[in-house]
Amino acid sequence: MKIRQLLECTIDVAQPVAEISAVISAVLHAIPDVDQRAEVLRKIDDEIVNALIALEESKEAAADGGDGSA
Repeated sequence: MKIRQLLECTIDVAQPVAEISAVISAVLHAIPDVDQRAEVLRKIDDEIVNALIALEESKEAAADGGDGSA
């Protein structure tokens, strides 16, 4: 048997920054090891950077007419 600790969240998308911050804080509080918390934050940072890059690429493609030509 595997014991798992689960956190269930309901997020108000009208306040995305506050809600996402609260979820991150709740998850971090459930992780006792400081190094593991830091690793979670680093991975979240990587995901945010990747999402920003994809968003910028999407905006550039839309500005180019969506066909990739300049």
